[in-house]
Amino acid sequence: MQERDKRALKILAAGLVLTGLLQFDFWLPSGSSGSVSDTALDALEQRLQLAQVKARQRPLTEAELQTAQKQLESRESRLLESADAALAQAEMRSLMGDLLTAEGIEMKSSRFTRVDLEGESYSKVPLTVDFSCQIEQVVNLLASIANSPRLLTPRDLRIRVGNKEIKAVEVRMTVAGYLPVERTPELVRRPTIGGAGAMR
Repeated sequence: MQERDKRALKILAAGLVLTGLLQFDFWLPSGSSGSVSDTALDALEQRLQLAQVKARQRPLTEAELQTAQKQLESRESRLLESADAALAQAEMRSLMGDLLTAEGIEMKSSRFTRVDLEGESYSKVPLTVDFSCQIEQVVNLLASIANSPRLLTPRDLRIRVGNKEIKAVEVRMTVAGYLPVERTPELVRRPTIGGAGAMR
């Protein structure tokens, strides 16, 4: 084969390769391949817009996270201080005794009910107390419970008419305090534990 023929074959091969590249849009897009390029550009633009939206939302998300963390820390700082459920029951009786005394109410009796899980992270420690007082004192006591340094929530409240002459009412109230679930590992193994019984 002459040198001129070899050069012709090389030029033909190069032309075929170039034609193939242009046809499959590896070089400058044209003709029918333009729609493929447009679609790819649209997809990239959408991804860029989504990234920009996420970037703008990030400060807001971080602020919401910080607010939630502060609220959680504030709530957990008000949990009962006791190391376990038994000590927490004694702490509950002391707390409720102080709250009743502050309102001028004498506790007639108290009894512990079952310590249970409250969600996944906490255990509730309920205490039921019986007392007699004026209805205004019940209202003030509920306000004191809500404003207590410890996180306490009324779980049950029953009021019946007592001494009509002095407008007294008989009250049975169940109030719960809370512990981190780590302090009551027995509740993780079993659904509940028994209370400590009646206490006067």
